[in-house]
Amino acid sequence: MQFGVFERDLRVVGKRRDELPGCFASGLTAHALDESLRVAIERPSIGLILTSMFFTTFAFAQFETTLALLTKTLGLPDRSNFFVFAYIGAILTISQGVIVRRLVTRVGEYRMSLAGTCLMAVGLLGVAWAAHQESLPILYSVIPVCVLGFAAVTPSLQSLLSRRSDASEQGGILGVGQGIAAIARIFGPVAGLTLLQHSLTLPYWCGAGVMALSVFLVSALRTSPPIDEAAFAQTGASE
Repeated sequence: MQFGVFERDLRVVGKRRDELPGCFASGLTAHALDESLRVAIERPSIGLILTSMFFTTFAFAQFETTLALLTKTLGLPDRSNFFVFAYIGAILTISQGVIVRRLVTRVGEYRMSLAGTCLMAVGLLGVAWAAHQESLPILYSVIPVCVLGFAAVTPSLQSLLSRRSDASEQGGILGVGQGIAAIARIFGPVAGLTLLQHSLTLPYWCGAGVMALSVFLVSALRTSPPIDEAAFAQTGASE
């Protein structure tokens, strides 16, 4: 009886966390984060998805950060970089709003994620080749491949992450995914600019290698079963 009252009070505290003093609210948040990280470690499929999300965001952040320096080296004026990034934005909008949106209902999130990682790997290899050849036309022709891959893989991995999580844990797991993506956006530019100091092509070769690992990780999801919600509910009840 006392345990039931205690459990009820915890639910009330959870609902009114925003009304608590900062120290208590942050403690509850840290506890929820620890639980979400524990789930991510214990369930292989979630760990695979989170790692793939990190690699994908890391590789694309490298690409975005170093692109302006690459085009400058290839002879493009600084003012014209606006058109390059507008070109990328238009491709990203069309890819996510039209192409991916229509295809994902037919092929599913897993195949879309696998196709996206493959396209990103091929696209970054193409960018590395364009940098090696010092050719702007080649660069313009391979950018859509990389951007289309990113547009396909990002929402698909997020959807897979949600589907592979229990309903009671989805918020925490998705929060961990957003945090990992944010960390990748920090380390990606740092790594890209550091590699660029050694070679013009090195950031893109590295990005392609990272995406090759992502292809392997995403392909492993095919043999990693989704969460058994009935078994999870039974385990939670027994505890």
